[in-house]
Amino acid sequence: MNYPRSLVSRLALLFLLALSVSSCTHYKVFSVKESPTMPLSGGALYALPRTQVVVSVTVERRDLSSAPYSDYAADLLGVDTSAFDTAFHIASIDVAPLCVADPERFFFVNVRHGSVAVDQRHLLLAVGMEPLSSSFASANDKVSSSYQTPSFDPEYNLVDRTDTVYSRYDMPGRPTMTLQRKDVRSLRQRAADVASRIDDIQSRQQDLLESDASYSAEALSIVMNQLRRQEADLVASFCGNVKREVVRFYVDPNPKRNASSCDTVVWFSPSVGFCDNVESLPDDAFPIVCTVQSDNLMNKANRFVRYHTAGITVDSHTGRTGNAAKRSSRRHGFRYRVPEPATVEVSCPLFTVRRHMPVAQLGPIMELPRHRVKALFDPETLQLLQISR
Repeated sequence: MNYPRSLVSRLALLFLLALSVSSCTHYKVFSVKESPTMPLSGGALYALPRTQVVVSVTVERRDLSSAPYSDYAADLLGVDTSAFDTAFHIASIDVAPLCVADPERFFFVNVRHGSVAVDQRHLLLAVGMEPLSSSFASANDKVSSSYQTPSFDPEYNLVDRTDTVYSRYDMPGRPTMTLQRKDVRSLRQRAADVASRIDDIQSRQQDLLESDASYSAEALSIVMNQLRRQEADLVASFCGNVKREVVRFYVDPNPKRNASSCDTVVWFSPSVGFCDNVESLPDDAFPIVCTVQSDNLMNKANRFVRYHTAGITVDSHTGRTGNAAKRSSRRHGFRYRVPEPATVEVSCPLFTVRRHMPVAQLGPIMELPRHRVKALFDPETLQLLQISR
């Protein structure tokens, strides 16, 4: 039977297209939770992102324990240290998102052709494309790169003296090393000497301001700043100094709870500071509360994803169930999350901080289209930035 030449050419074209489509299926994705015994070799392991809310609380307190001459501040400086407020105070509160790997959503990618980029958090950055540079780095890497072994030149004292504080080294060839000389004066005498040095610094500052010498403005500013720092250090030995500390707490918004969920981050007391034992709280303790409120914009997000990726939306936060789960498992496609915008509020009696941020686990789990696909994700928020089929 003779077929028309146009029909033969069309059949040949369709056959070539079928071969090209079949050859583009170059990866398979398996759920680690559903297939825990699968040998993880020759591929890549990635996880869906989970957003933690990082609550940074800055606390200040005047520390009189670092003031050895506080008992003489009233006599020598005219300052009554008993009037100082030594309670803990919350200076500021900051809120920021942090993406981590969801331990319940790990996947193994069997890569046959192409490339898959995963960062050190096991989060997916790109499929078949070069990933964007990420500013994420572990704290251990930063510390190890900046740490340097300290070096010192010891000063040896070969003769032990009664007015020298020393320590002995038991290593061979190391004699006694001098640390500092003893000050045999009384505590009050040392306090009087420090007060006299404060007077000298203040007199020098006044002389510089009234001097007719032709100092440049820059040189005068440098000298005055040095004198002010010296004065502040000496005054701190009488009045103590204000210590500042930043403590970070991590809150995991739970998608299984109500749309507006509250978590007590920590209890804080002006007299004690942060309270670890909730069962025996001081009378002045109050909670620092974190509230996560979904902005309910997922209808718009779902339409955007369906239009741009032809992906399959998931109505459930926990994943597919029943026949939908079986069909999804057979497709072996890449899963990702569309973060849902949320309003995070952290409040206490003196502060209320609100931030708008994307929360990954509040959004749906999506699937990239099968066959030939290239995708690019944001290295910080893990949102889908670009996709091509």
